[in-house]
Amino acid sequence: MQQTSLQNYLQVLRRQAWLIVLVPVLAAALAWFVSSRQTPVYRATMNMFIHQSGGGFPPDFGSQALSQTMASVLTSDVVANQAIKELNLDTTPEKLNKKLKVTFKPDDAVLHVTYDSTDKQRAVAVLSSISDAYLRVLRTLKLGGSAPTAPGIPAAPPPKISASVFDPARAEKDRVSPKPAKNMGFALALGLVLGLILAIARERLDDRVRRRRDAEEWYGAPVIGALPKSATGKPPPAISGERRRGHEELMEALYTFRANVEFSQDGVSGPRVLITSASEGEGKTTVAAHMAVALALAGKDVICVEVDFRRPELHRYLGLADSTPGIANVLNGELDLRRALQPVKLLLRPGTNGSGPAQQEAGVQPGGEGILKPEAHGSLRVLTMGKAPADPNLLASDGLRDLVQELVEGEKADYVIFDAPPLLIADAYPLVHQADNVLVVAKQGWTKRDAAVGVRETLDGLGAEKVAVVLSDSTARIGGYGYGHGAD
Repeated sequence: MQQTSLQNYLQVLRRQAWLIVLVPVLAAALAWFVSSRQTPVYRATMNMFIHQSGGGFPPDFGSQALSQTMASVLTSDVVANQAIKELNLDTTPEKLNKKLKVTFKPDDAVLHVTYDSTDKQRAVAVLSSISDAYLRVLRTLKLGGSAPTAPGIPAAPPPKISASVFDPARAEKDRVSPKPAKNMGFALALGLVLGLILAIARERLDDRVRRRRDAEEWYGAPVIGALPKSATGKPPPAISGERRRGHEELMEALYTFRANVEFSQDGVSGPRVLITSASEGEGKTTVAAHMAVALALAGKDVICVEVDFRRPELHRYLGLADSTPGIANVLNGELDLRRALQPVKLLLRPGTNGSGPAQQEAGVQPGGEGILKPEAHGSLRVLTMGKAPADPNLLASDGLRDLVQELVEGEKADYVIFDAPPLLIADAYPLVHQADNVLVVAKQGWTKRDAAVGVRETLDGLGAEKVAVVLSDSTARIGGYGYGHGAD
């Protein structure tokens, strides 16, 4: 369970990586831009030594009360006014003292004084003038009183408070602000945290099918297969005879899908399989073509029926021309069903996953490795839409019901697979009643929650009893979908 959770988090980070990277980059760029627009500030610094002596007591060094008193005098308006007058500054004591800072450590007799300015030389000049004014003010003040004495003993002289500058005002080498590198580093760190927060929030607000668990929860049906991106929009390898990128992954996915269809408890329980989706573009025709080929390669007699009258694409996936006669011609009485069924040549040798090399020639003797012979290895036949004008009303006709019955009983097919219209179009409703199983295709990262819930409610209303989900464009580990189990 911990490994599964970790994998889910890693998938979230991978999906939202662009946001996690973009936010820190933008934050750093903004920090650099702001820093580059700011006026540089320089700092002058000096150190003063203070102590109290006389008054009949030993010298007092590092008194916190004394240091606080001396710091207050240094930042007084009296000192500031003298510095302003001496340098003829266009400012007020309040503004000057905001740039002046005095710090000291406990039990330390040293005052650390700094002054910030946009001009380095002015910072030094102002701090020097402040120190001179401060020393003048101290000489005029009478800090402390006479020390107490016993009767008959002469009074001791008052304590003397001294201050001296042992480290004169000087400018620091580097400016104190702005610091682009420091600001950019802080912005990057803050941006990374913000990017992670936004990524998690965006993921939680995302209403698209991302995981198997999403599909099963929203559709209210088990997931029995997942086809990778390499299958999307392309004919099965057994039709094209081509090996392309992701071929092994696709073969393994098809093998798992076919095994689930035939053997799992959530698989197909009857010969009539309706393949649909919530809306167009989710990969239902891709799934129909690949499922039909996978079952034929496993030795089954399969018939594929193209009943998406609005956007017929199945015949192209299975290598047939647009002009091929089909179901419309049969229902119009122009053609016999048996003549309308078109055999499809499979260009891979039979096996558990059809991963053998493509064969280019059809003339292979029985027992050889060539095109699958229907009588020896199963078969695949296709009933296309046909050349006649497509009429969606044909899907609700008695002729179509009789045709479906003849496909199952008369042609003795193990599976009759219908590539149906999307379920959110009413064209598909009559077919649901004639199907033993409904496979709904959901495109991972595309299909939305509302569409999935709408499909579930529609199927419930139509009384569909055997429903399962197939993920298209899947990025999940294929092994996770074996026999109805796997990662969430």
